[in-house]
Amino acid sequence: MKLSKRLNAINSLITEPYDIVWDCCCDHGFLGMALLERGIAKHINFVDIIPTLMEALEQSLQQFEQGKFLPSWQVRCEDVAQIKLPTAAKQVVVIAGVGGDLCLKLIEQIIANNPQSLHQLSFIICPIQHLYKVRAGLNACNLKLENEQIIVENKRFYEVLHVSVNASQTLTQTGAQMWDKHNPQHHQYQQQLINHYTRMLNKDRLYYQKVITEYQRVFEC
Repeated sequence: MKLSKRLNAINSLITEPYDIVWDCCCDHGFLGMALLERGIAKHINFVDIIPTLMEALEQSLQQFEQGKFLPSWQVRCEDVAQIKLPTAAKQVVVIAGVGGDLCLKLIEQIIANNPQSLHQLSFIICPIQHLYKVRAGLNACNLKLENEQIIVENKRFYEVLHVSVNASQTLTQTGAQMWDKHNPQHHQYQQQLINHYTRMLNKDRLYYQKVITEYQRVFEC
């Protein structure tokens, strides 16, 4: 199965076996299907709140598994923010394709609802925009960095973050290990971010000037 660059980046980050993968806001379920074929998890949950989408996905998965020996899976039509995590399972929650504000809100609610599960829980996310704010919120949730990447897809830039409470690396608000000063596209992304926050200066000059200064320094790391 051919995945988009974003989904392929997420897929490549899942390198160790999990008891459960939560493929949230899963759209057509392509990532979860790829993980089923890899057998990287004992069970995969496909979660989204749109009934028609999930009904179609259930049918697609039933056809997909015909003639194959795949791990168990379940399609769950529910609010991602309200999922209940088993306490003794090693699991990863994947959230991609939603705005940064919503992504952060979902993570905050999942953590608040499942404090007993955090020791074996990680998140892999690829929000659309507002990554500076998302990173600040992840820090406030005591999440640290496992991995981060910049992905260019259809001329748009995305950040893929793998975070957990058990990671050892500090999660910075502008990113650290993901930047490659020898990659022209990364310089283009840096300038795009600086231009965006420059346009925001009239809303809160002190705050956004701080953000701009931090992005101007990313290649100094």
